[in-house]
Amino acid sequence: MKLQHIAAAALALTAFGSANAAIATGGNGSLVLIAYDKSPAGSFNNVAGVFDLGITLDDLVGSTANGTTGATATSLAGTKSSLSWNFTNNVMTVNGAATNAYGANDWTAAWNTLLANVDASDLSFVVTAFDNVGVGAAVRSIVTGSPTSTANFNTTNAVSLNAISAGKANDIFTPIATKGTIGSAANGAYTFTTADGAATRANGYAMAGDAFGNEWRSNNVLIGETLASNSTALYLVDGAAKKFKIEGALSLDAATGTLTLAVPEPSTYALLVTGLAVVGAVARRRRA
Repeated sequence: MKLQHIAAAALALTAFGSANAAIATGGNGSLVLIAYDKSPAGSFNNVAGVFDLGITLDDLVGSTANGTTGATATSLAGTKSSLSWNFTNNVMTVNGAATNAYGANDWTAAWNTLLANVDASDLSFVVTAFDNVGVGAAVRSIVTGSPTSTANFNTTNAVSLNAISAGKANDIFTPIATKGTIGSAANGAYTFTTADGAATRANGYAMAGDAFGNEWRSNNVLIGETLASNSTALYLVDGAAKKFKIEGALSLDAATGTLTLAVPEPSTYALLVTGLAVVGAVARRRRA
């Protein structure tokens, strides 16, 4: 299910008891990139881009993974896979090979609008996804965090993040169903600017209501806001306040318009193991 299904959220709520939107409801939500202008001082510009990445929670970690157990890498049917999304040419790749297996992409206009309205040196991003019927206290989410984060995730964080998903108390996604190509493409996008008027929030997240700014920034204790010039990591968290780090480094290259989740090649692991063995042998000889 993709972002355009949000347009049917109200009907889905009536028919099935939960909104049928890929971002967060009914289960197996799509990964979403939210990129925005953040000044070094911490204030926010009135610009934010929302990009549906097509890959779902089940694609990434499997249908039974939660914050205690999950994939040892980006899953994609259990294989180690490096993923990238190029927003300037609407191409997604898996291990370097372009694929349309996750639907047609239409991101370019939103990306160009984003770059035209931000200071690229202040461009920050988060990646998220939601599953309201997933395993682990019946809810799970993807959050972006520091690769070395030791922060604890708690039930308050989990409840607050879940509340911003489509159909929930602080829904920020259903109101954007008709924006840009979100409603017309399998994997669409939209960038909010000051031209959106009242729909644009002063905190720069530029989405319906104030929920995203309040909920994400206050409750993502894993240090989620990351400048595009830095790499970060993805975590799978659940309603039982558990977190699981998904293998791979996440980065956004503003110059090329590419988001990448890079997983080390098996040969890299082999080289690392060999190096550790050599270091251990040298240490033992020195002790002897």
